[in-house]
Amino acid sequence: MSGTNPDPHAAGYVYEPTHAVTAFYPPGVDLPAVRRALGDAGFEPDQLQVFHGEAGADQLDLRGDRHGGWVQFRRALERVFADEVVVLDRAEEVLRAGGGIVVAFTGGDDARKARAAEVLKAHGGQEVRYWGEWVIERL
Repeated sequence: MSGTNPDPHAAGYVYEPTHAVTAFYPPGVDLPAVRRALGDAGFEPDQLQVFHGEAGADQLDLRGDRHGGWVQFRRALERVFADEVVVLDRAEEVLRAGGGIVVAFTGGDDARKARAAEVLKAHGGQEVRYWGEWVIERL
């Protein structure tokens, strides 16, 4: 999972990160520094994902364009019924504009969730959110 623009769908399409804190970053932010700070805060490389620019948007494939009919159908249903589609559209916009998204997986641990949010915000993270099992919480 570590590195920039990893394939989050290697084991099957991932609709959203679960038990993870995410933050958006505008173009020009030192994303490797954010990754290092999270590492210093106790997050292992396999608990972190960084997506950047057009390549990151393509790898995330938030609309499911590269993942077949079922994924596209489910994403179309979400466009009608789910609130998180606004967040996904914003993520796509951030990446296509040259920005980045950092994801820190917490395993559902509240202390790790708080620590990830603290680090992401300290490094200029915007729209910091926690993705739980059935809820997206703005932090």
